[in-house]
Amino acid sequence: MKLLFLVDQVDYPFAPNPVLARRTAGQLAAMGHMVHLLELYDGQTLPPDPPEGCRAFLLPFADERKMNQALEHGDKNGSPVPLRLARLAMHPTAVAAAVRQIVLHHPRRIDACRAMVEQLDERYHYDAVFSVNAPFPSAQALRDAAIGGKKLAWMMDPLTGGPASQGPDAEAVELSLCQKLDKLLITPQMAAHLSEPGCGMAAYRRKLQVVEFPCMVPPPVPPVPKEAGNRRVRCAFVGTLYPVLRTPHYALELFRCMNDPDLELVFAGDGWQHYAATLPDSCRRVMGDRLQILGQIPFAQAQEEIAKADVLINLGNRENSQLPSKIFEIFSSGKPVLNLAKRPDDVSLPYFERYPLACTVLEREGTDLRVCARVRAFLHKNAGRQLPFAQAEALFRENTPEAVAQALLDAADGC
Repeated sequence: MKLLFLVDQVDYPFAPNPVLARRTAGQLAAMGHMVHLLELYDGQTLPPDPPEGCRAFLLPFADERKMNQALEHGDKNGSPVPLRLARLAMHPTAVAAAVRQIVLHHPRRIDACRAMVEQLDERYHYDAVFSVNAPFPSAQALRDAAIGGKKLAWMMDPLTGGPASQGPDAEAVELSLCQKLDKLLITPQMAAHLSEPGCGMAAYRRKLQVVEFPCMVPPPVPPVPKEAGNRRVRCAFVGTLYPVLRTPHYALELFRCMNDPDLELVFAGDGWQHYAATLPDSCRRVMGDRLQILGQIPFAQAQEEIAKADVLINLGNRENSQLPSKIFEIFSSGKPVLNLAKRPDDVSLPYFERYPLACTVLEREGTDLRVCARVRAFLHKNAGRQLPFAQAEALFRENTPEAVAQALLDAADGC
C-alpha cells in the first residue's frame, strides 16, 4: 500500500505521539509498503530523520511557535496577560496566527496542511492517509482534503473530555471527523467511554477501531553500570509535567519524608515552568544535591536518563480518559518502577499489576512511616534489577510495532 502519515510536533517538539507514528511508519516500510511522512514542525526544531525506507516532507509553522512562546501556551499560572500580549505584538505573523486560532478557531495549520496533503496525493495517489493526533489540526486538514485514498485519524489522545480537548468547539470537531473520515482509530480507554451518556462518538461505532500504542521496543540505550562504590539508588521520572494532569508534588514530598541518604530523585523533562520556582525547596533542603531537576532535554538524552536510572518513576494522571503511552516505555526498559497514582481507578493500574517489578502507591495514602517504609524497601530491594525485554514484550504483545502496524493495515483495508 501507499501510505501517508500526518505528524504534528508544532506545539511540543518532543511529544511522544510523533515518535510512535514514526516508529510505526518504519515498521510498515520494513513490511514492504511505500510510506511517506508529512512533518508539521515549529520552524526551529527539525524533526529527526525519517525511519529507514520512509520519505519525509517538512511543513514549518514558525508563526505558531512564536504565538505559543508569547502566550506561554495559555498557561494559567504564567505571566500577566498584558505582558503576553505585548510580546505577541512584537511579531506580526504571531498576531495573525493568534487571530486565526483564538478568534476564528481555525489555525493556519489546517489550511496549509490540507493543501500540502492534496498536492502530495495528486503526485503519489495514496491508498490511505493517517492523521496522528493530538493535536488535531491535521485531522481537520485531512477531513477537508480532496483526495482519492482512505482517510483515517489515529487518535492517540481523546478530542473531548481530556487534556487534549479542543475547547468549546471540541464536540463539533469530533462530530465532523466522525462524519467525514473513513475510520477513527482509538485507544481502549476511549472505547470504554462510548457507553457513557452524551458520548457523540457512540453513534459511529462502525467507524471506530481500537489500536494500542506501539511502545514495546528494546531500549535504545543499554543500562549504564554504576560507578564502583556508588551506593545511591537513582530514581528518575523522565517525561513532561503539566499544571493539573501530571504533577511532581507527591513525589517531592514522599522523598522528602523518606529522607534516605542513599536515594536520589531525578526529574528529566519539561513542565517546571507551570509551578512556582520555590516548589522543590522543602525537598531540596532535605535531599541537597540528591534532588536533580534537569528540565527539558532532547529525546536522546532522555533515553540516556532512563538507562542511568536504577528505578523509574511514573507519575499518574489526574484524567482517566487516556492511557499514557510512556508507561510502555518504562516496561520496555525492564527496570523497576515506582508508580505514584493520583486516583484508585487509574486506567493504567491493570497494566502495572501485570508488570512484576512495579510498586504502586496512591497519593491519598500519604507519606506516613508505613508508606515510607514500604517504598524504601521496594527501592533498595529492586534497584538494579531488570526484566529481560523478551519477557516484557510477551506481557504486552499487542503493543509491539508489528502488531500495531498490522492493525493500521487492517483498518485501512476495512474502510
